[in-house]
Parts: sequence; C-alpha cells; structure tokens
Amino acid sequence: MKSIGIEIKKNKLINFAIILCISFGYIIFHFRDLNLNEAAKNLRQIEVSWLLLGMGIMCIYWFLEALVLCKMSNKTQTRQSLWKSIQITMIGQFFNTITPFSSGGQPAQLFMMVKNGISIGVGSSVLLMKFIVFQAMLVFSSIIVLLFGHEYLQSNTIPQLNTLILVGFGLNTLVIITLISIAKSKRVAFFIARSILKPVSFFIKRERYLKWKEKLDQKLVSFHEESNRMSFDLKLLFQCSVLTLVQLWLFFSIPYFVIHGLGIANINFFQVIAFHAFIMMFSSLVPIPGGSGGAEYSFSLLFGLILQPTILILCLIFWRFITYYSCIIFGSFFLFVAGKKQRKKSTIS
Repeated sequence: MKSIGIEIKKNKLINFAIILCISFGYIIFHFRDLNLNEAAKNLRQIEVSWLLLGMGIMCIYWFLEALVLCKMSNKTQTRQSLWKSIQITMIGQFFNTITPFSSGGQPAQLFMMVKNGISIGVGSSVLLMKFIVFQAMLVFSSIIVLLFGHEYLQSNTIPQLNTLILVGFGLNTLVIITLISIAKSKRVAFFIARSILKPVSFFIKRERYLKWKEKLDQKLVSFHEESNRMSFDLKLLFQCSVLTLVQLWLFFSIPYFVIHGLGIANINFFQVIAFHAFIMMFSSLVPIPGGSGGAEYSFSLLFGLILQPTILILCLIFWRFITYYSCIIFGSFFLFVAGKKQRKKSTIS
C-alpha cells in the first residue's frame, strides 16, 4: 500500500489469511463430529429475510458510527460531510478487522481526515473523543447487562464464565481511564508521545530529532486544546453517547435475527443481547486480528447453551459473516474507491 487506504500491503493479506485459518480451523475442529446431513437440512430451511434484516442492522451500525464521526468533526474548524465520514468509517472498519486489537483503524481514519484538510492534532482529538465515548457506552451497556441479565450469564457448566466477564469488564474500564487521562492531562499526553519518539533519537541526527520533537509538541498542543474544548461540549457528548448506545444495542441484537433466520423463534431477546455484549468484550481482548478464535470460542461457549450443534454452527458462520467479514468486504470497496480517486489526483497533478 503506497499510503494508508490506497493498496493492501502484503502483511495485510497475511493477516487476513491468519484470520481465515484460525476462524475456519476452530469451526472445523470444534464441530468435527457434527452431523453434516442434518446441518445441510437446516441450511435448506433458512429464512433469508431474517438474515437480510440482520445485515441491514449492521449497515445501520456503520451509519451511526459515521454520524458520530461527522458530528464530532463538524465541531472543528474544518467541516466534514456525512458521505466523507461514511467513507472514513468504512476504511477504519476494514483496518480494524485485519489488525491486532483493532489497532489499524484509527491511524487509517486519521490519514483520511488529514487528506480532507483536518490537522493531525484536531483529527487525533476527534478520534480519541469518539473512542472514549464508544468505550464508555460499551462499559455502560455491560453494566446494564450485568445488572439485569446476570442470570443468563451464569452456568454450572462454565465455571470460568464469571471470571472472564469480570476480566473483560475491568480491562475495558481501564482503557477508558487511560484514554481520559491522555485527553485531559497535557503532562500525560506529552510524556507518552515523547517516550515513543525518544528511541528515534538514536537513529537520526540531533537537529532532525529536535525538529520532529518541536512539530510533535505543536500537534500535541492542538490535540490537547481540541480535546479539552470537546470534553466541555456536553450537548455534543450527550448526542454522540445516545447514538453510540443505540449503535451498540443494535449490534448486540444481530444474533437474534440470525437465530430467527435458522427457524428458532422461541429465543429470549435480552438473553441474546447479554451473550453478544459479553462476546464483544471478550473477543476485543484477544491479540489476533478480529479476535479470531476468541470470538468463535466465546460464541460457541455461550450460544451452545441454548442452541443445538447443527444450528449453532450455521448461526456462528452467518453471525461472523455479518458482523466481521462484511466489514472486510464493504471496507475494501471503499478502500478501492479512495485509492482510485487518489491515483486520479496524482495523474492530474
């Protein structure tokens, strides 16, 4: 890839291959004793309309993500259209899915925002505040699930479940505290940034290092000023929090529609929400692109309590496609379009 969002690098293809191997390797191993004839029979009875509804909800999830990005970006000096925000969101979704801990999404989004005329400092603060809101609403949703749906997450057959829930909840809370510290404390932000830059001084001339350090300090000042300004915009934070909350709960509901599509109607809606919320918390902690392996394991662990094996494997495959592989498919499309536009600009110039 000549630049972020232009062409897929070889290491990205390797990551994608790792994802496929782990995901399908787990499915094949875990369901190795499955009755394939019965699975094929269930496959023929699928109600496609329910699966399409689940895919539609995933599209709404992306749209709400882009709407939050648009609202936050438009509070800066450089306005960003909703369509641009959708493009940036989908490119971010693509890189989130193929990098460990979803670490590639925000740098890719920042690159695209800078291309649209937003400074690095302002763009970084927008993405950081957006991520803080997302994490905060995820933890808030987890609290709701633990308060009102804890009985669904208790099982004598899975004694380690409560421990996993607490670990996931605790680590996500720690992430929020760290991000807020970076956004609110100039000292913390400068310390982290300079600590990252310091090793570079051993490989470049002192004059160049000092110039980079000066530029970094300027960007950090812009970043901190914008982060502080946005943190006091209570109306903006409230609107974005509500949109993010709706976004998350729609996402949590997707397995419900997949299960309905497989002909299982007598399923508790809130139980599905509780299961999926925990799966999202747990899989985000797995240091493999897309949480591969961890996502499939936690899904089969929880939904295996209420679904027959033949239904479970089909549900797992369709759920993974809608919530994960669709991000790669649609994200790569937006990535291709962005790359094509940049190549045209380069040719003209």
